[in-house]
Amino acid sequence: MAREPRDVDADEAFQFVLSLHRLLRELRRAAPPDGLPRTQLLVLAKLSRSGPLRIGALAAEVGCSQPTATKVVHAMEEAGLVARGTDADDRRVSYVHVTQPGRRRLRAVVRDESEALVERLGELDQDEVELLLKAGAVMRRLVEPEPADVRQISRETQ
Repeated sequence: MAREPRDVDADEAFQFVLSLHRLLRELRRAAPPDGLPRTQLLVLAKLSRSGPLRIGALAAEVGCSQPTATKVVHAMEEAGLVARGTDADDRRVSYVHVTQPGRRRLRAVVRDESEALVERLGELDQDEVELLLKAGAVMRRLVEPEPADVRQISRETQ
């Protein structure tokens, strides 16, 4: 049985987004990504979800210019977090992909932030925790096109 969508006013949405930003900021402050710049963290997360991308597509997805993406990828290559590969059909085309050390680094950041969240959830009563966990499943539906992606990332972080 389909439910009628609930109207949400702009202030409710604003307050929700603001709360999400505050929570993420607190989690990141409690579990800093060990010197990994935010843009590099975004690149690792995007490539882990999407698979290999061209620099231009990666720049668009991460929200930076192509020259910035090129510099970020170069630094990440030197750190061993990503690598470039060429297209089998067109050797002029290169793709960036996450390496195993890059996946481990991303998992470590997500694990540390998850541990910080567990501590914060410990301050809530059981009903509130259950509500938030259900809300998490709903939020994943809003941002993840395929639930399999979530399960894969979840398995990788364990």
